Amino acid sequence: MAYIVDTGNDDVRTEGMSYGMMIALQLDKPKMFSRLWKWVKTYMTVPKGHENEGYFIWSCAPDGQANSDGPAPDGEEYFAAALLLAEKRWKIKEYGDEARALLHAMVHKGENHDGYPMFEPENTYIKFVAHLHMTDPSYHLPHFYQLYAKYGNPEDSPFFLKAEEEARKFWLKSANAKTGLTPEYADYEGEPYDIDGHWTFFSDAYRTVANIGLDWLWEHQEIGQAQITVNIQKFFEPYLENDEEIPVFKIDGQPLRKEEQTVEGFPPLKVHHPLGLWSTLAQASLVTNEFDSALSLKYLKYFWNLKLRRGKYRYYDNLLYFFALLALSGYYQKEWS
Repeated sequence: MAYIVDTGNDDVRTEGMSYGMMIALQLDKPKMFSRLWKWVKTYMTVPKGHENEGYFIWSCAPDGQANSDGPAPDGEEYFAAALLLAEKRWKIKEYGDEARALLHAMVHKGENHDGYPMFEPENTYIKFVAHLHMTDPSYHLPHFYQLYAKYGNPEDSPFFLKAEEEARKFWLKSANAKTGLTPEYADYEGEPYDIDGHWTFFSDAYRTVANIGLDWLWEHQEIGQAQITVNIQKFFEPYLENDEEIPVFKIDGQPLRKEEQTVEGFPPLKVHHPLGLWSTLAQASLVTNEFDSALSLKYLKYFWNLKLRRGKYRYYDNLLYFFALLALSGYYQKEWS
């Protein structure tokens, strides 16, 4: 078995494990993929009879002890996509069957009073956590929903095609029209939603423009989301020259002030994951290049000269860096010849 540690929190998360599986898939490393997935099934599977049965525990200690009894839907989204593509690439049907079982739970749990689905039945939005009626804009992955519709459970194909469409619309709802910034957590109208201070453009939110970039690469369905990438690259352009102290911004582009922190010391006033931020902004160039090539090139050059992060907080930054490198180099794929 194998696991990936969140070095900042000294735990193993479904986020990191599912990211690792996707990276192993893209690099054509089936043994690495298998070892990660075996660890997930061994230690992160929610026990039978629990209301979260069918999902995975979002955080465990490195020795496998559970830190929670609940899941985080972004991990399940990546598990399902990685497993479906692994079935396709390596011809291992068991992976596809496990993905389809997981997707069934994500859509249908709660219909028999057996817990909560991860997708909101009424609007198809992915939830932040299964039992709450709110979301995280960076969890919206229309390019994955296309995979679910194509290779998942046939009876749920219409649902996921609708989810694909609605996810792109939600990017437009949640992104500020001038800055392109999205909040970490949002209500179903796209407005910032405050749980423990996560209402600004902070760490989770960096992934939204990276997702827009990968969706553009895979599906190229333009409904106006390209403007989000142009706006956010223009917003951060001044910091390309001086990124030492990047403020944490509200989505309207105003720096967060100390008196506006809604939890003691949180959100922080300075960015904690600058490499992750620059990596996702560079990945947005997959879109921006078609609308403002000069702006796009600035980010690509800046990204190319970045160094991997070292030390305690390297986990999140370097994973986002790796995904950006895969996408921008043409090696983040859903088809292989």
